[in-house]
Amino acid sequence: MDPQTAAFDRIRAVAVPAVLVVVAALLGAGLWRVPEAVPAAQPVPAWAIDPTPIRRPVLKPEYEVAGFSMRCSDCHDLFPSPVETDRPLTQHTEIVLKHGINTRCFNCHHPTRRDFLVDDRGGEIPFDQPPLLCARCHGPTYRDWLHGAHGRTDGFWNKQMGPQEHRKCVECHDPHEPPFPPMPPAAGPNTLRMGEQGAPHEPEAVHNPLRIYQQGAGREPVAGAVAGEDAHE
Repeated sequence: MDPQTAAFDRIRAVAVPAVLVVVAALLGAGLWRVPEAVPAAQPVPAWAIDPTPIRRPVLKPEYEVAGFSMRCSDCHDLFPSPVETDRPLTQHTEIVLKHGINTRCFNCHHPTRRDFLVDDRGGEIPFDQPPLLCARCHGPTYRDWLHGAHGRTDGFWNKQMGPQEHRKCVECHDPHEPPFPPMPPAAGPNTLRMGEQGAPHEPEAVHNPLRIYQQGAGREPVAGAVAGEDAHE
């Protein structure tokens, strides 16, 4: 081996480890830190991931008053309810009835057999089967509920692997006041790979009436203009 090659090998034997040590030191110091693809986790409210039902209704015809529990028929068999009017209730005053045009108790409760709900023909619906009652007016929603597209399904998606349970309507909705109260939304997905979550940028010359976010953005409304049309149209 000639002296020149030997000298180069000695230099390389020292330089390469030195360069590797310097690079490792820079990486350890975080000088070449690459942004992570996923940002820090956003706090999620406990209610958003709570697996228990929203409501825990009593699926049997019982009523608690003054610390005692009794069946509905225990009282209503002793004195019949009067014909319904718009008068306020003298009992069950805790009930707030906000169910659209459904403003009569006997639309849902059996008028004589008070331990049952009532169907369209005046027949009895068991108290623990409220979906059969809701299906009277909410047929499409009941169909979606049966197939798992509405409401919540617990258990296994594949029924061959285990049982599956559809939560009943009243485990989410108050039967007397079904609309949900306003709730703050849980944090949505947000990763660096998704980019900016605002509206996409398009030239002002491009007109598309389906782009709702463009309507009124940076433009003054024109009197007499049809909604969704530009001023120059």
